[in-house]
Amino acid sequence: GRERARHVRPPTPTSRPPMSAPAPPAYASLYPTAPTSPADDAAARQALARQGFPPGLQAAAVRSRAAFGARYWIVDNSGSMSLPDGKRLVAAGASERLVACTRWQEATQAALHAGELAAALGAPTEFRFLNAPASGPQSLTVAGPEDLPALRAACESEPSGGTPLCAHAVAVATDIAARRAELAARGQRASVTIVSDGLPSDGDLAAALQPFASLPMWIVVRLCTNEEEVVNFWNGVDAQLECDMDVLDDLEGEAAEVCSLNPWLTYAPELHRLREFGVRDRVLDLVDERSLTGLEAKAVVELILGGDALPEPEVDLEGFMSEVHRRLADLPLAFDPRRQRRAPWVDVRALRRAVRQASCAVA
Repeated sequence: GRERARHVRPPTPTSRPPMSAPAPPAYASLYPTAPTSPADDAAARQALARQGFPPGLQAAAVRSRAAFGARYWIVDNSGSMSLPDGKRLVAAGASERLVACTRWQEATQAALHAGELAAALGAPTEFRFLNAPASGPQSLTVAGPEDLPALRAACESEPSGGTPLCAHAVAVATDIAARRAELAARGQRASVTIVSDGLPSDGDLAAALQPFASLPMWIVVRLCTNEEEVVNFWNGVDAQLECDMDVLDDLEGEAAEVCSLNPWLTYAPELHRLREFGVRDRVLDLVDERSLTGLEAKAVVELILGGDALPEPEVDLEGFMSEVHRRLADLPLAFDPRRQRRAPWVDVRALRRAVRQASCAVA
């Protein structure tokens, strides 16, 4: 897995001329104001179940459809994405493996998974490629299964060109600003995912986005590199803008971080895909930052497994563990990126130890 640097330094602006970005499409007809019906929610959950999501994550994804009124993916298809230090998940019969690939193959797997999520949820998501692909459109919206072929076509093109992130980020932010009142009226935000391995070739991203820092948007940066300069750059953008932003590594790297802090949790691909897609939950922001408290661990287990509220582990540890064990028995095993094999979503013995240690620390 790739190891992420943790220290921060200010971003370094570049002096290359800006590259053009495609004009954003009109969105008035893409995001209906009517709330979704229970039938819509049930259909979405069934589609997500077919993709391997457990009941709790299905519900979290459906909730996010109502929480976010606009979704954007900015996908880096610059020449450096052809470097062969990526990782992607490949199925081989009944098993899966993380295998070496190019950064572009890693990025397109993430983008295609996001497209499948958008189609399953009926949650229109605009995908913008930094450079015009040789095949497929440079900008497209996925709102249903019928839109996926165009996304696949764009992802089949080889990466080339520069990294005009500023132009695309400003275009997206400008669209969100134009829809700010509409989003506020619905109590919604916009979700923006940036998949990249580099620094902008068209200016200072933090400076370009500064006027938009107060917009109601949640930004996910999905890095396809462990280059220290790039990691520090994005940490610097996060610090300078002081906006809601999460910087994610690849599946293997994130799993290693989560395991080092919360070894009882299987950080499976479905959990990573939801975070990439912009599904946000307070405890998900913490799983790769520190060891969780007993209350937080309970919240994560509920988020994944679904169902009614679990017993409070600090009050009824045995009841809590018994119910976790029962719900796990009804679920298929999840792929564990650390061990390269399938395992339960929760290691119940490790969870018991973690909850006990957390209770002792509080006491």
